[in-house]
Amino acid sequence: MSTNELTLIKESGAGKMFNTGDDVIQVLQLQGSWREMGQQYGAFAKEGMQQIWDAIVQPYLDKGWTTLADAEQLFGRRTFDASSHRMKEMIRGLAEAVGWSTDKVALQNQSFIMSIYQAKLHSFAGCSSILAWGDATPHGGMITARNLDWSESFLPFPLYLTVCNPTDGSNSIANLSWPGYLLASSMVNEKGVYMDVHDGTSMGGNVVYLDRASILNAFSDLMVECDHAEAVSNRLNTLRNDASWIFTVADSTPNGFSYEAPTFDSRRHNADGDTMAIVNSYMNPDWAIHKRETMSNSLRRFDNLTDRLAEAHGKIDANKAMEIFDNNMFNDDGTFKKNGGATKPKKFDADITVHQIVTDLSELKVWLKIPQKTDWREVDLKKLFTG
Repeated sequence: MSTNELTLIKESGAGKMFNTGDDVIQVLQLQGSWREMGQQYGAFAKEGMQQIWDAIVQPYLDKGWTTLADAEQLFGRRTFDASSHRMKEMIRGLAEAVGWSTDKVALQNQSFIMSIYQAKLHSFAGCSSILAWGDATPHGGMITARNLDWSESFLPFPLYLTVCNPTDGSNSIANLSWPGYLLASSMVNEKGVYMDVHDGTSMGGNVVYLDRASILNAFSDLMVECDHAEAVSNRLNTLRNDASWIFTVADSTPNGFSYEAPTFDSRRHNADGDTMAIVNSYMNPDWAIHKRETMSNSLRRFDNLTDRLAEAHGKIDANKAMEIFDNNMFNDDGTFKKNGGATKPKKFDADITVHQIVTDLSELKVWLKIPQKTDWREVDLKKLFTG
């Protein structure tokens, strides 16, 4: 589906909200100051944010695992105070539109990390990514693909591709996530830079530092400010992480790599050739630690994707990437599929695939899918970036 088939369903100021065939995957095109874009986002996302709060945050309070006051202080006020001016302004605008406090908005934005803080020690997210460029692709450009594997509780929520077009001269960005999540998830900017985030707690430890700024908020700033992957890499080398993550970074030059980022260090992992698979285990041999399997079958996903990339070498365009990510890891009976992939439309281990994104960075096009609900939806970012 191309952007000329997007259906305009709502406007707020200079912001527009579109359906992509239905209201399951929606596109938010925001424009203005960061405060104004926050207000536009809030006008579009108010109902969805309440859904997220009721299903994700409220149960922690109801079970007595934390109090609202403690949660708003640890994951709301703390992260808000350490955020950049642009993030603060967007949160302020969103709070104004939704009628929440800035602490509550900031808390919901960080509820991923609060889940890590409350969880037991295991990797409870099984995300997978691939990069392909050079001789691996027909046009030599960069192709990326990513599964976000998480809890089934996220399936009822609308999925937003939020496009921010700031008027302060910084980069336009697009971020794929659910209502209320302004932090980095799967992002593309107008210069053709891509990043995504994977849970790294199985390798780096299930620890959250409460005296550090949110690295996922900071990553949003990097995408607004950096024009190529090497600039992102240099910035990442200067930061300390508040939790353990694995980042995928690529651009249209083409260039691609991952960062394995526990709370005590960050190390870049470069590809051996012109393809790369990224999962929830550290693969950089410089750590000198055992490659650890996870409850989400990270090593099996890594092997599956590495094999599929090798088989498709030279033919990996967006269509082939979608084909690779349409390949399930499990059979319908829960056994591992021969010549399988990484996708989990049913829960046979720690999580399921809740959404997918494929990008062609040379064309600034993305394809989006929720395996249980939709087909692939094409969105042309060139028509949505106005910066």
